[in-house]
Amino acid sequence: MMKLFLKPIFIVFISIVIILIVGVLFMHILFPTPLSKKATENEFIKNQDSFILIVNYLVNCDEDSIYIPNIDVKAYTDIDNLQVASAIKVLFSKGYSVISKDGNTIHFQRSTRFRDFGSGVAYSLDGSDPQLPYLIRLETLSEPNWYYYEEDFNEYKKLNNISM
Repeated sequence: MMKLFLKPIFIVFISIVIILIVGVLFMHILFPTPLSKKATENEFIKNQDSFILIVNYLVNCDEDSIYIPNIDVKAYTDIDNLQVASAIKVLFSKGYSVISKDGNTIHFQRSTRFRDFGSGVAYSLDGSDPQLPYLIRLETLSEPNWYYYEEDFNEYKKLNNISM
């Protein structure tokens, strides 16, 4: 009798463990943890040619504001410069989700958590600190005008005493 009782409990226990493991893996895939500054620097150095090619292209574009999300393949396949389109594909394959030009900054966002956090690489067009919304951390990389950054909407609100 005891054997019959233990079998369903064991199955329920194993099912709960499997659901927890799958849930954790699912969350990690959907909301990856951001790379550290050191890991971002290493990634930047490995792909520096792609970053520089894209920055040079965007600097010479007439538009003041450009937004290229990873989900919009047409946005970068329409670029007439095949080297730039290829460089964008390389960075997107490395986990970057957005490339954007706005104001004095071109930024390459690598990771997000729950849509309120972003981190990555930023380039300052004029040598001053990059201007990004909800900026909570900005550190220079090994090359002039290149930065590691973190943005966090909730943390920014706390740091600046903003209530919503």
